[in-house]
Amino acid sequence: MVNPSTSKSKKNEEDKNVERTRLKNLAIRRKIVAENPARGFAPLGPSKQVIKHHGKDILRKSSQRKNRFLFSFPGLLAPKGGGRIGELKNLGTQNPILYLDFPQGRMKLFGTILYPENRYLTLQFSRGGKNVMCEDYFDNMIVFSDGWWIGKRDENPDEARLDFPKELSEGQNVEYDFKGGAGEASKQGVHKTGMKELEEISTEAECEDEFSDD
Repeated sequence: MVNPSTSKSKKNEEDKNVERTRLKNLAIRRKIVAENPARGFAPLGPSKQVIKHHGKDILRKSSQRKNRFLFSFPGLLAPKGGGRIGELKNLGTQNPILYLDFPQGRMKLFGTILYPENRYLTLQFSRGGKNVMCEDYFDNMIVFSDGWWIGKRDENPDEARLDFPKELSEGQNVEYDFKGGAGEASKQGVHKTGMKELEEISTEAECEDEFSDD
């Protein structure tokens, strides 16, 4: 006799694996991640701050925290200010979900946990140039390769997919850039991107019929 609860649990696990495969392959198709090392790319020149710390010791910051995750998005985010940007759910599973808050409603991003061959560090450079502090290291990353607009919670409790608000698709706040980091600041100037790219990614995902791990 088959245990109904066991069959249901197996079915749920199979559905999670199918979703994980879909999101992984979508991330590869969108070139968010790659199965093989990139070739022929131009490396970034080091910033003045990195050059200033050339040859200095890298110190490991003591910490008891575990399960650190590096987030990878299908677009660029430019928060207008500090504070809450959303809500992360299902972090204990292979397919976390991130809700991004906007005045007009919410955007739902679908992610999956991947284990890259590379290891990523976050480094803090001292002002005096004496040493470099390694704050965190990441063995895995959450890749959010798909997402759609779900509006306000009370107006769409089932989180059905909705059209992006026109003002978000067109992009209103364009005075921001993504320069900085360990690499030398980009010479391309201010990036003027809105929500259009994310909308196109989700639309294309619907048109892809089959996904595989090949």
